[in-house]
Amino acid sequence: MTEPIDKEYLGQLLIQQGFKTWFLYMFRVLEGKPFKIEAVHDDMFEFFQDMLDQRIIRANLNVPPRSGKTTMCKYLVLYTLTKTPEAKFIYTSFNQGLLTDISKEIANLMEHPIYRAMYPERITIEAIEASPVDNFWREYLQNEYKKNTYTNRKITTARGGEVLFAAIGSQITGFGAGLRGAKGFSGALIIDDANKPSDIYSQTMRDKCLRYFQETLLSRLNDSNVLIFNVQQRLHIEDLSGHLIRLYKYETLRKPLIDINGNCTIPSQYTEARINELKADESAFQAQYQQEPVAEKGLIIKRDWWQWYNSAETPVNGQLILTADTAFKETKTADYSCIQVWELRKDSMTMRDMIVDKWEFPDLIQQAKMMWQKWTNPNWINRAQYFFIEDKASGTPLQQTLQNEGINAIAWRPQDYDYPENKVARTKQASWDVFRGLVGLPENNRMSEYLVNEASLFAEDNSQSHDDAVDTFTMAHSVWKYYGGGVD
Repeated sequence: MTEPIDKEYLGQLLIQQGFKTWFLYMFRVLEGKPFKIEAVHDDMFEFFQDMLDQRIIRANLNVPPRSGKTTMCKYLVLYTLTKTPEAKFIYTSFNQGLLTDISKEIANLMEHPIYRAMYPERITIEAIEASPVDNFWREYLQNEYKKNTYTNRKITTARGGEVLFAAIGSQITGFGAGLRGAKGFSGALIIDDANKPSDIYSQTMRDKCLRYFQETLLSRLNDSNVLIFNVQQRLHIEDLSGHLIRLYKYETLRKPLIDINGNCTIPSQYTEARINELKADESAFQAQYQQEPVAEKGLIIKRDWWQWYNSAETPVNGQLILTADTAFKETKTADYSCIQVWELRKDSMTMRDMIVDKWEFPDLIQQAKMMWQKWTNPNWINRAQYFFIEDKASGTPLQQTLQNEGINAIAWRPQDYDYPENKVARTKQASWDVFRGLVGLPENNRMSEYLVNEASLFAEDNSQSHDDAVDTFTMAHSVWKYYGGGVD
């Protein structure tokens, strides 16, 4: 007769395998179904593990609805309490109902017979009445919920661990996230959708949410290395994520619904018809689903300044050049590499092609060679003559590699073209010719939309998520201007 499996020993072996393995196993046995892993989850498990390993202590995750973000946060808390029962969390959201549900779900999971057999930790859960932090939130609470106090909830473990579920706007006294002096991960401040969608266009509400973060939440860490983790679908360029990226330089993982190659990253939740329905409100789609909130008009380069043309009806009759802004794919939050093809004429510059993605260096070489071959067809009268590649990062070895293979690749440096060194100054200089209507893009083209959207978000404080397409455009603009383009 075989010996029965020691379930507690099994539990300890399992938790040593890391968050992803533990989560997928425990989700299946506790929820009675497998967790559906989709393309949107690429990098997310690694991001969570990086936080648990304290490689990241200030984190921002922007993902579309139905991506499982709250489920993964819930299991992050459960995983930590399982591994470190004395850990302390503060979990906050604008949505009091969400917090109530999460607190009940975590408690139920910890009382599940399978969990109890593997991890026999006892817990208690209680409701705590909390006053608003000031008169503004008191009035807001009364108007929204017809209440005078928030009903926060708290889970306590037998070994002194705590998870306080506190709504945005409520007082948090006597509680702190993490453990003072802990050597490893000991809890976190988790912010799960700080901004309420129906309030997002109110400047007052955006400012109040930021102040609550700065004046209340930031003071609730028991140690400097305690994780602050903001999880949010983007709603506005000035939502909490926008401020954390711009003001505090948080490590940010952005996962759009439609990836750079036009593929849906959550196909089990979104059909093509559903996506087209959501795209009817383009600005909302770009924010909530693509994680790229759009400035209504644009910041430095306005959205309505660009000119559009029908590529099928407009033959090439100017000088063709390729430009490339490249990045090493070193981290999950790294920038993209971009290659563009521009037709330069005395009175205009017109984008003819563009590709953008995160490529390892060997793939980047292949993509660059394919674009060069595509636009140097020997049967064409007008074909590309030059390939300008920014002389930094992976651009330097790329230019050298292509040049060694007989491609006319030129190392681009802004000073060689009397162009500003600073990215913001370069974008401002190029914006004037966009405003004058001298820059054309192919209509009904996904890459054109990518460039326009990225350009509309390009800010003077460099707070934009990406600037690869804008940088590649300004390179082409510098060459065009240097050789007399756009001169009246």
